[in-house]
Amino acid sequence: MVSIPPTFRRAAPWVALALATALHVRGLVTEDWPVVKRERHARDFASYHYAVHAAAAGDDPYDAAILGELAKAEGTRKSVHPYFYPPPFLLTMLWALPLTLSEAYRLWFWADSAFFVGAVVAALRLIGPSPAAIWALAGLLLAFTPLRNNHLMGQANLPVLALMTAGLAAAEGPRRREVFGGALVGVAAMMKMSPGLLVAWWLVRGRWRAAIVACVTAVLLTVLTLPLLGPALQLHFYRDVLPGFGSGDYHGLKVPLTLFGNHSLPNLWAQVFPAKDGLSSAARLASSVTNLGLVAAGFAALRAPKDGLAVANAVGALSCLMVVVPAYAYEHHLTFLVPAVLASAAALGAGRLPRLAWGPWLLAFVLLCAPLTALKDQAGESGEITAFLLQELKTFAVLLLGALCGIAARQKSSES
Repeated sequence: MVSIPPTFRRAAPWVALALATALHVRGLVTEDWPVVKRERHARDFASYHYAVHAAAAGDDPYDAAILGELAKAEGTRKSVHPYFYPPPFLLTMLWALPLTLSEAYRLWFWADSAFFVGAVVAALRLIGPSPAAIWALAGLLLAFTPLRNNHLMGQANLPVLALMTAGLAAAEGPRRREVFGGALVGVAAMMKMSPGLLVAWWLVRGRWRAAIVACVTAVLLTVLTLPLLGPALQLHFYRDVLPGFGSGDYHGLKVPLTLFGNHSLPNLWAQVFPAKDGLSSAARLASSVTNLGLVAAGFAALRAPKDGLAVANAVGALSCLMVVVPAYAYEHHLTFLVPAVLASAAALGAGRLPRLAWGPWLLAFVLLCAPLTALKDQAGESGEITAFLLQELKTFAVLLLGALCGIAARQKSSES
């Protein structure tokens, strides 16, 4: 049997990562960037861009008609998807005020890639040294299609992921910088609401300082947003816009819940108990019970991770819940699974999971990386049952990955 020199064994994952990084950057420059340069309507990014312009002009950024009028005035598109993010998100878009939609969208494309790097660095700090995680990262750079989708859509998931992961790495690391970490997670939760699940997890674990700092940060950001968006419009978000999320009403978003490519659990219930718009009463009840049950079970199972790698896998499991629990979980939302993929790979490499678990892990990885268009095309040529299974493959993959992370989070280190 040929033995592999230790030096080569240590260098191999880093060589693979370097090659994967080079190929990934080449794809960004030669394939994605030309698409971005040609794009005039800026896809999902347009909602953020015109929302901050509306707010700066003293108008209501949550009024899609106003956003549409701004787009028509600039000659970019006939309508704009509604803006439904927390008021402090607008602070993060102030840089776009002097720019046209196309200019801002192009700049955001490269900034988005930088945020991905930040998210990965923070995740690896949280996980700790792991050749398996490096191999998994190389695989993500080569094959993770949601990452490219996120870049092209101009979505805001990666800055949220970077802030969230950096905050967790700081608060949960050996130095326990809970004030700094809590503040970062608080900022993330005021860009998108889903990181609030991690603040609740801190409360369940008795990590009061980090949780309180996150909440105080949210309040401070809300106050800082007042000169841009007054109290009446901020109250409008929390009173009128946010409550609709539970019923599948994303402030008038004209996208059906059962769209191919929605990987959420409410989407499953919407197919079992259909309605013309949003969630039917039965689907809403079933979704609420399922979501609350999963979150409660997750909090109960992940209350006492034993070390850094267990914490990283607990975060991975909760990130999977953050994806599937909301009514909409599009392809770009799967970028929130990067820490889960890396942490579970590290757990497998460290023996926290049995070797046989590599099979389910690879299955989840392959399904998450599968091009959505290919799955949709295949579903269109299949029978009803096969088409449904193809449509929900990625939902299954998220749940499988979350289960692996949850199991790994409850294991003790072999050195303890």
